[in-house]
Amino acid sequence: MKLWKSLTVLFTFAFCLSANDAVGRWKLAANAPDGNTYQVTLVVKEDNGRLSGVLDSERGAMPLQNVVYANGELRFDLVLDMGAIPFRLKIEGDRISGTLTAPDGSTGSVTGQREGGGAAVAVSGKWEITAVDPDGTRRRATLDLKQDGERLTGAITLETGDSLPISEGRLAGATVSFKIPVGDGEIAVSGNVAGDSVSGTYTTPTGEKGKFSGQRAGAAQTPLTGKWNVVARDSEGNELRSTLELKVDGGRLSGVITTESGDSAPLVDGKVEGGGFSFKIYIGDGNIEVKGRMENGRLTGEYTTPNGSKGTYVATRG
Repeated sequence: MKLWKSLTVLFTFAFCLSANDAVGRWKLAANAPDGNTYQVTLVVKEDNGRLSGVLDSERGAMPLQNVVYANGELRFDLVLDMGAIPFRLKIEGDRISGTLTAPDGSTGSVTGQREGGGAAVAVSGKWEITAVDPDGTRRRATLDLKQDGERLTGAITLETGDSLPISEGRLAGATVSFKIPVGDGEIAVSGNVAGDSVSGTYTTPTGEKGKFSGQRAGAAQTPLTGKWNVVARDSEGNELRSTLELKVDGGRLSGVITTESGDSAPLVDGKVEGGGFSFKIYIGDGNIEVKGRMENGRLTGEYTTPNGSKGTYVATRG
């Protein structure tokens, strides 16, 4: 009996310590599936081992249901007239990020920071931006931002030389959002900043969506960019050699891989996230999925073929 009571106390204590990671006030930027970004404050409270919370916005405080925090993930439901919107958010120190799911199944992203926690992301200065239109057309621009707390002002200069002011600029955690007034309405922009890189989406006045990525002007080129000599080994130990050319543009990774026989294929769905990267190679009967990271000046990782077999690779700069 004493052992059982001791275990109960320990489990209760451990739960309280875990729940305390989520308790508090969080400034969130919720990027809804409709392209709009909503700035809200998440308030999480703990009472006798049970969590509760509200989302506080210009519309007032909206109570949350099914608030649970476990294994570093905070879950809750925001119930509106149109249905429940589940939130699934990962907490890492004073930062929080994750997804929301609308009643129709469409999803959006959420990022934020604990109120009063950690230093604000610095975004002031010029950013070289590449935008991809819904039809695939690529356009370049220079974004000049000025940061005053959570408020952003500035202008964007197009390739034509035209300069347009931004409005309603906000910074929430690592998320920037603003609007660009154009002749027939406004372009709504939302993106996430990671060091000297930024990437995100925009929505035109007609509802069309595009993507953008960019890098802080004058920032050093990412070490991933360039040519790499690759030695891969399949599941049977066979050695395969190729040349990989990579280019990083914000959080986007592009390039081409060329085999010893001279055949080449473009990389698709390339991403740079955290300390790693990923991309796919289309080979006719499916995609080879590649994941990797840079360690001591080399690229190392693993790949999976369309039939599920796996292999590893190492690459040195060419």
